[in-house]
Amino acid sequence: MGDRLIAGRYRLEERIGAGGMGVVWRATDQDLGRTVALKRSQAGDSGQIRREARIGAGLHHPNVVTVFDAVIDGDDRWLVMEYLPSRSLADIIDAEGPLSPGKVAKIGVQLAAALAAMHDKGMVHRDLKPGNVLVAEDGTAKLTDLGIAQWAEVTRTGGGLDVGTPGYVAPEMAEGHQAGAAADVFSLGATLFAAVEGTSVWGDASAGPFVQLRRASSYTLEPIRRAGPLASVLTELLRRKPAGRPDAVRAAEVLSEVADVEVPARSRRFRVTRRAVAIGAVAMVLVLAGGLVYALNRPASTATATAPADSVGDPRTADPCALVDPSVLKQFGTPQLNSATGDYNGCGVFLRLSPDEGDVVDVRLELTIPGTPMLEKPAPGRLRVREWPSDTEEKCQRGVELPDGNQLWVHSRHLRNWHAHLCDYVDPVAAHAAEVLNREPLKRRPAPFAAGTLGSLDACVLGGDLPQAIVGGPATPDPVFGNWECYWNHRETEVTIRFEREWAPFRDDGRRVALGSREAFVEVSSEWKACQAEIPHRTFTGDGRAMIETVEIYVASKVKQPEEMCPAAERLAGGIAPRLPPL
Repeated sequence: MGDRLIAGRYRLEERIGAGGMGVVWRATDQDLGRTVALKRSQAGDSGQIRREARIGAGLHHPNVVTVFDAVIDGDDRWLVMEYLPSRSLADIIDAEGPLSPGKVAKIGVQLAAALAAMHDKGMVHRDLKPGNVLVAEDGTAKLTDLGIAQWAEVTRTGGGLDVGTPGYVAPEMAEGHQAGAAADVFSLGATLFAAVEGTSVWGDASAGPFVQLRRASSYTLEPIRRAGPLASVLTELLRRKPAGRPDAVRAAEVLSEVADVEVPARSRRFRVTRRAVAIGAVAMVLVLAGGLVYALNRPASTATATAPADSVGDPRTADPCALVDPSVLKQFGTPQLNSATGDYNGCGVFLRLSPDEGDVVDVRLELTIPGTPMLEKPAPGRLRVREWPSDTEEKCQRGVELPDGNQLWVHSRHLRNWHAHLCDYVDPVAAHAAEVLNREPLKRRPAPFAAGTLGSLDACVLGGDLPQAIVGGPATPDPVFGNWECYWNHRETEVTIRFEREWAPFRDDGRRVALGSREAFVEVSSEWKACQAEIPHRTFTGDGRAMIETVEIYVASKVKQPEEMCPAAERLAGGIAPRLPPL
């Protein structure tokens, strides 16, 4: 093979192993004069290689093997990757036996940092195990094999074998549920457990994969015997319930305490938002094919005859309520249109499930823009509803990508956080919205927002140059759909200005600050990890009850605590208040 050229550029040198769905070779890139690793798809697995190339192309982190390119040579598809002189963690364990807790913790810090970067981008690895971890002589650890990784959207499957390796699979995956970020964290714990204990957390592999899956679904863990100072960390990572596990960022922090090393810096664009993080994840979900929950069953001849390529049109005049039909939920309770609360780019349904006044589910549809450009856009009339896994059973979310590059996001919550079958209510709303847009463009609002209301304003224009003084440097406004929400960030600091509608009277939970003829309420927001200043604007009547518009201002920092940002949030509120229309 030493004389074989791949795609006329890469000279194969030596087979160095098998990586997941393909054989891996060391090769020389003759154009650039560097050593690379080439991974060839096996028969029928080119789709896995394509997915790995797309996932890898969107992720750059010092603890993830870099993907350079994907090339086709005859009938083969090859993945071109960074070459790291190393051994897999599985080979090291086989050769040397269990490793010391300190060495395992140092590897774990790096893997947790890699997972944090993936999760920030809405990705899940789904097959973290010792065989997919490369360790160099200097101790550098890198995560590899993204062949079954996906943007946080995954297909429901009938068993864990389709979404990972049985010896390292999370309990919820063994039970047939979706693989989310929390499942990756469990697999991290299982990988570190194997490294320090010398066996799978679900027992020896010789018992067979189905035995391991049964143990995973029944949560029958092997005891921790050798982990020493690492034992408490493993206990946290291996908790049965996904919500009980730390996220990858916290995992890196606690592992660093055991390893006595600093947590690697996270490589991501800094953004702290309630909506935008979720929207960005949905955008990632919808970039790639796969994870289809259901597709509208419409013949191509009728579906594409009148369906528009420009589904939304002018975001400021688009009517999201035209996509919401409360009657699709009448079989579950008493639905009522909810057009006046929340963001200005959304509409929803309040669904009363029982006579109890608080037994209400809020199902909401929002028009969004993707956090990153779409790689593929659906053809008009071919819209599909896709599932976005939640990190808790108390959420359900669906996404629909549109031909014009915009997106729909449909989600729900119980107003009292009672247990409810939320997906039963989200799915009909999402399906109806997709069906409407498969046959016609989105209708316009019955009337424009009245002058002086927040709906008539532009958050980016309202902020103007004020946020630059807060972030400490030049910052270009970054608007969200319709410009009712806008961001500015520079280095460590980010500012958010957004318009909101809520039920009156205004809930003044924070510290009151007088702003001339207006007032603001300042408090730390644990949800946004920022300091929030909220300015009540004006009251109005919507859906038959009193409502109030508010300007929400958030100031966050990567290096300072939220409470340290409150003076800046208060100053920004003082600058914005005089710019608001008179009451």
